Amino acid sequence: MKFKYVLLLAVFALMLQPAPAFANAPYFTYTFDADGPVWTQSAYLPAGAVDGFNIAEKDGEGIVTSVPLSRPEDIFIDARDEVYVADTGNRRVVVFDRWGNYLRTIGKDVLSKPTGVYVDEEGTVYVADYGVSKVFLFGKDGSLLKQFGKPDSRLFGKNSPFKPTKVIADKRKNLYVVGEGTIQGLIQISREGEFFGYFGGNKTEFNLTRYLQRMFYTEAQMDQLMKRLPPSATNVAIDGEGLVFTSTIGKGFDGIRKLNVAGKNLFADVWSPMDIADITVDRLGNFYAVDSFRGRIVEYNQDGQVLFVFGGNDVGSQRLGLFKSPSGIAVSSDGRLFITDKQRSNIQILKPTEFADVVREALVYYMDGKYAKSEEPWRKVLRLNSMFGLAHTGLGMAAMKQGDYATALEEFKTAGNKAEYSNAYWEIRRAWLMEYASKFLVGIGLALSAIAILRKLYRKYGFGREAVAGWKWLKSRKLIAQLLHAFRMMRHPVDGFYELENEGKASVWSATILLILLFVVRVVEIYYTNFLFTSWDVKKISLLSEAFKVYIPFFAWLIANYLVSTINDGEGKFKDIYKGSVYALGPYFIFAAPVAVMSKGLTSLEVVLYDFASNLIVVYSVFLMFMMVKEIHGYEIGQTIKNILLTLFGMLIMALLVFILFGLSNQVTDFMYSIFQEVKYRVYRY
Repeated sequence: MKFKYVLLLAVFALMLQPAPAFANAPYFTYTFDADGPVWTQSAYLPAGAVDGFNIAEKDGEGIVTSVPLSRPEDIFIDARDEVYVADTGNRRVVVFDRWGNYLRTIGKDVLSKPTGVYVDEEGTVYVADYGVSKVFLFGKDGSLLKQFGKPDSRLFGKNSPFKPTKVIADKRKNLYVVGEGTIQGLIQISREGEFFGYFGGNKTEFNLTRYLQRMFYTEAQMDQLMKRLPPSATNVAIDGEGLVFTSTIGKGFDGIRKLNVAGKNLFADVWSPMDIADITVDRLGNFYAVDSFRGRIVEYNQDGQVLFVFGGNDVGSQRLGLFKSPSGIAVSSDGRLFITDKQRSNIQILKPTEFADVVREALVYYMDGKYAKSEEPWRKVLRLNSMFGLAHTGLGMAAMKQGDYATALEEFKTAGNKAEYSNAYWEIRRAWLMEYASKFLVGIGLALSAIAILRKLYRKYGFGREAVAGWKWLKSRKLIAQLLHAFRMMRHPVDGFYELENEGKASVWSATILLILLFVVRVVEIYYTNFLFTSWDVKKISLLSEAFKVYIPFFAWLIANYLVSTINDGEGKFKDIYKGSVYALGPYFIFAAPVAVMSKGLTSLEVVLYDFASNLIVVYSVFLMFMMVKEIHGYEIGQTIKNILLTLFGMLIMALLVFILFGLSNQVTDFMYSIFQEVKYRVYRY
């Protein structure tokens, strides 16, 4: 009894202790590595919202009223951390401090439909007003300084529309305006309203249909088609160095561009959401994008590498961190994100977690080239998330800086960073060549000299006659000769396939051995090809699935080709097709393994050598397969092409049938299982 009282007392004491509060995000956070998405800890957590009910304004009679936000379209945070919101529905720009306290209103009786707002270092407020097709400039106190309408320059175009939606200004006070339907690029004008030209326009993407139309259509037919025009930018931002960022809806890659003063894109391929509502850049050079369709927020580093993806759609839960229709994003000096939601008519605030702060600390050193100083922060990141790929890249760069190229090589491989892996491997190879190159060349010279001497000794004195006789005897064995026939097939395909079919120079048994060797070579290729030239992760390879990838298409080819050839008067028997198809793959099982081993000594600078060798193997194997169909079945060239196309079509039909049967079998299995469960339930019940 005494023990029970002590236990109850202990439980009661624990209940009196203050419990720690955990702030959970209503969304998942992930990043990307070489293999795809990787889940991470939350980078940002909801910290609050501003809905505008604390906005107090005086009317003409001095009465203070509370005016909520209405469909805000854009947001900007200036150097003093003051928050400017394009309150579109209320025809004004509202200014808060970074804690959500109302400061002032701008353009109350001037603006019609403000959709973009920007503030320069001097406090001048730039507003793009879609309603009246103008750009307004206001002073710090809200006084109207200037307004610009459609440029009257001939270069702008008499019929060109001027519907400004977003605006920024560079350090020279030149304006960059996003115009709805302006396909030439950003509209660049001076602070006095002079039109300078278009800046950083998108390019028209390649379209195969339009290319074929240009080849075969007449000029009259082409004139009747709608011209394919490049998409217009939908948002714009600028960083501390004066580099302009643009975003374009509907482009998964190249949807975000970083433009220098000449309008050239500095990004190669940056992944972005298809429905980018807004972009912004923080003081470190990281930039952020918000997706209006899925409610996602994406944070990138300066180079366009994805750091975090988080957020989501609000389907009725009304939880902070989820959005109905996000329209704008801005970031304060302390790293907090402010996101406008025009459907909810509020601003949500997300604060960075410890994990995000550590990543940002490491990036400060990393992007500044201080790799050694970034080492410890990156190790902190890995202690929190060992799968964060950028941290491994950072540690690799730190190891490179210290001359530890072996460690750098492993870190870059873990991160999937092939460019830096190649640089580290080049340093290792250079050191190896400096130490062993002379000895290696001397060894090759001695080996060649020894071979030449042995040949002379054999011809003059018969030295090594027993070894030569043994080799000739081995080649004369039937199975060995049949296996070696693959070399003759490569040198003389016409004679080789004739001898295979009519003279017994190959057998089903020898072809089967070579078919087994085919998979062995594939395994060697998987495990010994240089990491720089692979598209797979060795740790995730399943040999069983690889065997299926090798043998299922091969036997599907055999069956389809035999059936097609039987219908089209082909002369080849099934065993001849089997033997010929195996031997036609001779270039692969003879040279693929040596090429894989050779790739170990190459860097990305010599990728052309690896690509040439690999493509040559494929091309020659395809050529031999073509010759096999022609010679085995006795076809002309036209019949051969027809046979191969029908064979490939037959393989496609077989794959479709297997897919249908697999789906039906799953349904039958589910049906039988449900019957079994029903019977089992009734038996136990009664």
